[in-house]
Amino acid sequence: MALFRGRLKSPNREPATVTIQIADGRLRIASGRIKLGSWPLDEIHTERLSIYRFALNISGEVFEFVPDDPNAFSDEIGAEIDLTADRGRFGLKARMEQAIRD
Repeated sequence: MALFRGRLKSPNREPATVTIQIADGRLRIASGRIKLGSWPLDEIHTERLSIYRFALNISGEVFEFVPDDPNAFSDEIGAEIDLTADRGRFGLKARMEQAIRD
């Protein structure tokens, strides 16, 4: 079981401090003692937007999550990084291309 604290926001809701739990193939979100929901991991699309920010597409609604530990969250959830942009995401594309050339 993995727990991640951070800020969750969406266009339709106020930002909130939440805890995301990833366990048993599910993602659960709670704010304090209030449980906001539980979804199967395979139904959630996660994209890393920057070093610190993630887009979570949950049942068609997109949330932005800024975890306290972005690297651990990325590893646990299996976030995708879009490397097709010309500049790449936060320099990762350039670093990967440089590593391939070296």
